[in-house]
Amino acid sequence: MRPITLDVDPQGRRILSCTCGTIEIARANDWQEFTLEAVDNDLTVVTCATCERYTRLGRLDAEPETPQSIW
Repeated sequence: MRPITLDVDPQGRRILSCTCGTIEIARANDWQEFTLEAVDNDLTVVTCATCERYTRLGRLDAEPETPQSIW
């Protein structure tokens, strides 16, 4: 199990949570409880400010995909 996970709620908000109990909802990708460091075009190292656990996740600054209609 990853120490830090990224979820998206039905409204499209990104939620980071750590196994130590730290949870944060993104506000325009301005994270306060987690630090983000891009390691390449597809991955970001996310570190919890509380317990310093970290993991690699997909890019968090990318806009969530929106479904497109096929005509």
